[in-house]
Amino acid sequence: MPVNCVFLVTLLLFQYAPRQRMPRQQTPAVQSGNSAAVATFDGKFKSADKKYITVEVEEGQTLRMYITGSTKFVRDGKPAKVSDFAGDEAVTVDAERDARMNLLAVKVENVPGKKPAAPPAIAPRPEN
Repeated sequence: MPVNCVFLVTLLLFQYAPRQRMPRQQTPAVQSGNSAAVATFDGKFKSADKKYITVEVEEGQTLRMYITGSTKFVRDGKPAKVSDFAGDEAVTVDAERDARMNLLAVKVENVPGKKPAAPPAIAPRPEN
């Protein structure tokens, strides 16, 4: 019987011994605005509809990102609409991921390229 008593006392001590608790990891606060962007993509604007924007990135790969109510469209530094963007236009897209790891477009901005040079003025030919 003494062996059973020792086992019982040991078992009771483990139950009543205070346990050390590990500190909880704090989850980062979700920030709104462009500071939430986790990636930036440079490419060509391909298409957009009510839910998605499609951008062609390097080597012909395309990315489809969700458009949300907080997605910002910028053209020449000014607020714009998705309809202001044309196909094959150079854009930069800041994106983030949602809980399901989908890409969400945070900011879509055109990349102003070099404007084509004006054709040289042709002087009228003098008449003989």
